Amino acid sequence: MISTPADGPAPQTAPLDLLNQMLGLTDELARLQGGDWTYENGVVFDPARTTGYRGTLSCGDDNSRRFSVLIFGPGVPSPEDATAAAAKHLSAQGFAETNKFDDRIDRERYVIQTLSHPDGTTIVYEAGTDKSSIDVHSACSSHPGMAERTP
Repeated sequence: MISTPADGPAPQTAPLDLLNQMLGLTDELARLQGGDWTYENGVVFDPARTTGYRGTLSCGDDNSRRFSVLIFGPGVPSPEDATAAAAKHLSAQGFAETNKFDDRIDRERYVIQTLSHPDGTTIVYEAGTDKSSIDVHSACSSHPGMAERTP
């Protein structure tokens, strides 16, 4: 994982390295839950597809950018068990659960969990009885290529 110093500029990590890392984590969690996962527009999520991404200025300064991806998948019988499994699985990679809460919409239950890594990577996993989502934000990088679309 990439280390982002708290009191200095973000590292010059190559964009494709960060992107592949982010897509790999997304795929790992989607496979852990199982089922088919798509982007909001219905296109099937493919972790090998790296074209068209561009880093966004969401790192707290004008020089650093990060990638993000949001995918949607099926519901789970037990949102509590799904988020517990995610926390346990990703803890081996240095992630810690930094937030977790329950929600209900009509008869559907959801558990929304945030998993954070010391390098700045965050995962928001929403496991629900109706549908689920995975929202991953990469670590930040000040590499100039982060402002350009990936080829």
